[in-house]
Amino acid sequence: MKTLFAALFLLAGSSAHAAAEGNSGAAFIHHFDADKDGKVSLDEFRAPGDQSFKTIDADGDGFATAEEAAAFEQKMREMMLKRKQSVSKSRKDDS
Repeated sequence: MKTLFAALFLLAGSSAHAAAEGNSGAAFIHHFDADKDGKVSLDEFRAPGDQSFKTIDADGDGFATAEEAAAFEQKMREMMLKRKQSVSKSRKDDS
């Protein structure tokens, strides 16, 4: 599941041009640097994880249950599959 969350951060937050150029440092800054000062604070680094937890905690009670985590994981798998299919279709259309 940790790998899934890492993949989600990359999917959701990486700069398309930074990723295309292979500049993972620039993609990291682009994703996490909320105040756009060119550096990432601990609070900025933690913010996406805090938001992810809130998303997983579907009932908003402050706790993530196994059922909520499994539902979140399934939703993310479906989202990644749709994205992959969309990219595949786009590549075929470009050919």
